[in-house]
Amino acid sequence: MSHEMVQYGGGELYPADRRRAGRSVSRMQGSGAVRQSRMDVETDVTMNKLDNVTMATGSGMRAVITVAQAQQALEQMMPSASGRLAMLADDHALGVADVLADLRYRARRI
Repeated sequence: MSHEMVQYGGGELYPADRRRAGRSVSRMQGSGAVRQSRMDVETDVTMNKLDNVTMATGSGMRAVITVAQAQQALEQMMPSASGRLAMLADDHALGVADVLADLRYRARRI
């Protein structure tokens, strides 16, 4: 069997060593491409999570404002019910906060 020596970057390599080096470089490049793709996907997922949580938070804030405006209007009609109305509005606001906390918890698991 002939062992042909080939000049490679200042040193000589046998063809089998050259093939082995080529496969090693190819594996490293493939691994890098997979890692980069994984990072790109994770970035997209993170950005979508932020967008979704932001939209849900805005919706929650609008819901709290709607109830607060209704509370204020009803208190003007019946001032003696202000404590009860405040309790209901606070319970609603806490419910909204709870729903948003659940969303953030579920988003962490995705």
